[in-house]
Amino acid sequence: MATPLLTASRKRWLWLFLVFTVIALVNNARFATNQLTAGEPGRWQFYFIMETTGAYTVLLLLPALLWFFAKYPLTRPNLAPRLPLYLLASMAFGACHTLLMFSSRTLIFWMAGKGAYDYGHWGYRFLMEYTHQFITFWIIYGVDLFVRYVRENQQQKLKSAQLEQQLTQARLQALQMQLNPHFLFNTLNLISATMFDDVNAADKMMANLGELLRKTLNSTNWQEHALKDELELAGLYVDIMKARFRDKLSVQMNIAHDTLLALVPGFILQPLLENAIHYSMSAEKSAKVEIRAHREHDSLKLSISDNGPGLAAEPEQIMNQGVGLSNTAERLAKLYGRAHLFHLHNQQEGGLQVVLEIPFRVTQSTEGTVPAQIEGRTEALPAQ
Repeated sequence: MATPLLTASRKRWLWLFLVFTVIALVNNARFATNQLTAGEPGRWQFYFIMETTGAYTVLLLLPALLWFFAKYPLTRPNLAPRLPLYLLASMAFGACHTLLMFSSRTLIFWMAGKGAYDYGHWGYRFLMEYTHQFITFWIIYGVDLFVRYVRENQQQKLKSAQLEQQLTQARLQALQMQLNPHFLFNTLNLISATMFDDVNAADKMMANLGELLRKTLNSTNWQEHALKDELELAGLYVDIMKARFRDKLSVQMNIAHDTLLALVPGFILQPLLENAIHYSMSAEKSAKVEIRAHREHDSLKLSISDNGPGLAAEPEQIMNQGVGLSNTAERLAKLYGRAHLFHLHNQQEGGLQVVLEIPFRVTQSTEGTVPAQIEGRTEALPAQ
């Protein structure tokens, strides 16, 4: 397994080159100015050759060191057997570094016309250099370990985020699978009850149901789509209900034109429409429903109002009683977290109003128009 530093890009290796260059220049200045403080002439060129060759030869050995750290990592279980190996590796690193410094300095001194380079007594030289190389070895190990830890931590966070996203997606799909059969069974029961009273109406309901299911199955992005597409599905559902209840059902859609391309969760309106129609019909024997959509700053505000009996209990209790409201609340929470509002309240003039506020984001689609299925029932609002 390669370390992050070993697999670094050319740009990162350039940064490493610059870092080692800075180290060489700083050491050069330190030794030269130390001579100046002692009243001696500063040997800038000499120390420049010495320190740059020392730094750059470490850089040449760096890939081998990083390979070793990756091949034989130090962990708590293998600490005892691996420490002698690391000690041997530090000695090999020191010997190679010393030989590379001698070779490069000998060549540079010859090319610069400075005569032969004298490295002194080799036994002492190896020992003297190793005292620095041992520390350098472990500094490089510590930096590599830190970079590896940061990289693994980032990868772990990324994996956790991806896993959370996958779990959220799976949960949304499960919620959708729960909602679709609920809607389908309720609609089929309604068609079955209508068939004995009005065969033509039941036949029209079946045709609209088939069209609605076809559009549902053909949807390329069911998690979110444009509001105009959602209104088209809502229009097909209203057509089914109109065939059953006829003049007893009135649905008004007041939609601002600048919201037609706003993204909304797929099939989000149907369960809310179903509840509004059901409770209004049960209490008033007729249903008047209004759907409104407009933009408020960075939010899309959707509301569904009815003339039903309103809330007889706290909204939290109502949401937990049926599939439609609880499913809608959970889908919104999964999709938008705290960036949404979903609340129910009784209207002063009577009836219930359900309000949704979600972030306003526009789909990359063609310009929105009011779908034909709801053209006759829509009073377009001006852009907010």
